[in-house]
Amino acid sequence: MGTLIALCALALSAATAYIQHRARKRETLGADVTAYFHRTSDFARIKLFDGTVRQAGYHLVIWNHGPAPAERVHLAVADIEGAAVELADCPPDEFPLQRLDKGARYPVPWIPVSDTHRGARRFNVHLRWQDGNGTQERVLPMRRGQTNV
Repeated sequence: MGTLIALCALALSAATAYIQHRARKRETLGADVTAYFHRTSDFARIKLFDGTVRQAGYHLVIWNHGPAPAERVHLAVADIEGAAVELADCPPDEFPLQRLDKGARYPVPWIPVSDTHRGARRFNVHLRWQDGNGTQERVLPMRRGQTNV
């Protein structure tokens, strides 16, 4: 009976060690991509692709604060009803980003194309990327603060 208990304890210890090893490996292979609004102290003057100059009070910043790089980073922004928000300084071929290294930030000027989205304050940011653990996704509810004085 003592031998059986010892074998069960050994099996349990081995299983625990394996699970911990896999969890540590998964953590080191994973990117942790998030997004946040960065308020500019003054409105940033942004020259758009068509040559017009607009002012941006915010940048939507994509940030990888995980231990591994993120690849093929997709970004989609929607209003709270689910309608897509197109950003003026973000051409259709800008995403996916091929690689976002550990600690890297990627700012996108917050200039919605549609007038209906310019005054809106709440949005959903959908991020999707590949890392050493496969495809990851995150949907972030975002709220932009006041920009006019």
